[in-house]
Order: sequence, then structure tokens, then C-alpha cells
Amino acid sequence: MAASSFVFHLLISLLVLVLVFLHPPDMFSGDTDTARNYLNTIISSLSTILALCISIILVAIQLTASNYTHRVLDFYMRLPYNVSLFLFYLVTIMHSFILMADIKDPERDPLPSSLAREMSADLVLVVICFVSLLIYMYAVVQLLKPEKIILLVLRDYRKAYERGKFQAALENVEQICDIAKRAASFSDSVTGMRCMEAMLVIAADLPLPAGLDDPLLSIHQNLVDQWVEIIGVAVKEKETGLIYGVLDGLQVQGENYVRQGAWQAAELVIRAYRHLTFSDFLADGQVFYADKVADRLYALAHCAAKQGDRGETFSVRTWNVIRTIGENTFVEHPSSTSSLTDGFLMSSKFCETLGMMKDAQERTKGMVLYFQLWKAFVVAAMRRDVARWARWWDEHMMDPGVREQGRELALLIALHEDKQAAKDTLCYIWQVSLHDVDLTRAHAMADHYAVALFDGWPWDAVVQRVKET
Repeated sequence: MAASSFVFHLLISLLVLVLVFLHPPDMFSGDTDTARNYLNTIISSLSTILALCISIILVAIQLTASNYTHRVLDFYMRLPYNVSLFLFYLVTIMHSFILMADIKDPERDPLPSSLAREMSADLVLVVICFVSLLIYMYAVVQLLKPEKIILLVLRDYRKAYERGKFQAALENVEQICDIAKRAASFSDSVTGMRCMEAMLVIAADLPLPAGLDDPLLSIHQNLVDQWVEIIGVAVKEKETGLIYGVLDGLQVQGENYVRQGAWQAAELVIRAYRHLTFSDFLADGQVFYADKVADRLYALAHCAAKQGDRGETFSVRTWNVIRTIGENTFVEHPSSTSSLTDGFLMSSKFCETLGMMKDAQERTKGMVLYFQLWKAFVVAAMRRDVARWARWWDEHMMDPGVREQGRELALLIALHEDKQAAKDTLCYIWQVSLHDVDLTRAHAMADHYAVALFDGWPWDAVVQRVKET
């Protein structure tokens, strides 16, 4: 990091100046008139070029600051190249002024050897000024690039965090989020994704909260809320790439919480997905993102189920969120049922998670939640959607007991909802007759969860309806 410090640039610049003045090459051989004209031109041109370049750079910085973050002005002021550039230009201009004052001989007289030596040094300084200006312009242009700004903000965050300045670190996080939101408003998904990657780096380094009373939980809450706001802007601007990037980022962070047992923090991610679906995707009519949320929630539930009993409970609670989202989506947007079936009802992660659960009660709760969602699905589903689901259920549900239990529940729910076409389709796909189905597997579940599955109808009434069909 020495090359990026003011002291390093100052020492190198002073070393170059000393070498130029001590050992200048023999470059100038003109007379006093040539020297005066040269010095006068150098003073005016260097001053004009420097002022013009600084003005142009300030305008560019102002535009970049308005588009991304005002912090770019701070980075410009802290640019170490400022030291070398202004030192070279100041020394060259002042040296030229001093030489003009020293030339007192008549016109066209040869210069004294001492002044010729100084003029040669001045020529070298002019060359250095132009070269340093090119390097400076390149450094400033690099500074105006969004990815460079993100890296610098991330560097400031790390410094603040290592020094224990947590408020300053939090401000840096908010700066990155602001850049992402502004990038989304300008349809700059590349910059938005770079911000998301930086946010994931920050989140991975944060210590995890130990409980509800831990102040760290509010920091993680702020982090997740910032991601939600980014998606809010991206949805309005229809920035698909950034939307998927943030959804994936939330999943990565949620799985990180789950693996380390930070369940309160993991619930923040689940609530964020729920909020995004209802407040942004469904509210804005972009229903096709709802099943993408379901995909990621199923993946989080699958990751949680590997963590033991607490993880299985978390999985069931996650499925409850999926059920809530799915029911509202199927009811409010029945025309989108076909496109949403894969994400909500045909997830291989659900089958795998249910299969690895050791707690029978949690498995039963999961099955009930799933078929509550299936109940909302069958109301709006067409024959082909029901047929696709029936084939998928047979192919992916490996547990024979669960597979048969699911068949029974699906047939009973279709009958309860007066969906004769769905019932006939299921019977045809599975090559069964409703009267031949053994309802003993569904009995215990349906009797206990009669309100959830059959709107409060008792099991006897459900069976009687089967007999009357």
C-alpha cells in the first residue's frame, strides 16, 4: 500500500526534482531571446493546461457523484497523485518565473553557462509535467469507474471495521447500497452486481448475533433491508439481472446463517423474501418472480433440515411462508398458475427435505402445509397442470408411504373442492379409482388437520362424500 500513500508520492517527487536540478542534461543552447520566449510560453501554457484539466475533471467527478455516490469527491481529494502532479507543476512554474527574473542580458546574447544549465533543467521539468499529467488523468479516469469506487468504499469499510469504528463502517455499507440502487435506476446491472458481491463479502466477515438481544442482529437487519431496497428499485426499473443477483445473494447469506446456527438472522432472510413477494413482485404485477422466491426458500429449508431438530422446525416454518406466498399468488393470479407450478409444487428440494426429516410430527406438518398449497393450486389449475403434477409426484416422491398418502390427500381435496376434472385426471394418471383408494394413511392427518385441509369438515363427512360420488 506504500504506492498509494501521500508520503510515498511526495518522497519520490522530491527525489526526481533533486536529480533534475543536480544532474540536468545539456538540452538548451539558445540565446536570451529564445529563453525569454520559451519561459513566457511555458508559464502561460502550463497554468492554462493545469486549470483546464482540473476543471474538466471536477465536472466529471460531479456527474459521477450525482450518479453513484458523493464519496467519489472524497476519493479524488485523497488521490495520492495530487501531491506529485501539483508539486511538479508548482516547481516548474515558479522555477520559470525565477529564471525570467534572472535573465537580464540584452536580446540575442548567449546565456551564461549557469542559466543554460537551469534552462535545461526547466526543459526536463516540462517533460515530467506532461508525463505526470497523463498518469494523473489516467488515475482520475480509473477513479471515476463504478467498480473502482466500490473497491475504495470496501477498503474504507475494512479500515473502519478493523479500527472499531462501526458507525463509519455502517455508513460505508449504506454507500455501496446507494450505488447499487442508483445503478439499478440507470439500468446498470453490472455495477449493481458488483455492489452485491461486495455486500456478500461484507456480510461473510460480520460476526453473527448470539440471540434476539444481541446488537449485532440490528446490523444484520440493516444489511438485509438494504438488499430489499435494492430489489425494490430494480423491480421498478425491470432490471432482471440485478433482481436475480440479489435473490441469489439473500439465499447465500441465509444458508450462511443456517449453517452457523444463527436462526434469528436466518429468519430475517425469510421475512425479506416474503416482503419482497408481497410488496414488490405481486404489487407490481411481476408474478413470475414469485416462484423464483419459492425455489430459494425450498433450498434454504433443505439446508436447514441438515442441521438437526432445530433445523427441521425452521424448515417447516419456511414451508409455511412458501404456502402463504403460494396461496395468495394462485388466488390473485389464477391465469399464472401454469407458469408457477414448477416453483411452488414441483421442487425436488421439498421431496429431499421431507425424506431426511426424522421428526414424524414435523414431517406431518410439512405435508399439511404442502397440500394446503396444493388445495389453492387445484382451484385454478387446468387438466394439463394437474397431470404434470401427478406424474412429478410419482417420479420424485421416493418414500412409498408418503407417496400414497399424498395421492389420497390430493384426490380428497380435489373432490372437496368440486374439481371433477382434476379428480378424473388424477385417477387416470395414477390408474386408480376413488372407491378403491385406501384412506387409512390420510385418516390420521386429515382428522387432525380438518380445518386446514377440508375447511373444518370432519373426516366422516369427507368419507361419506367419497361414498356418494
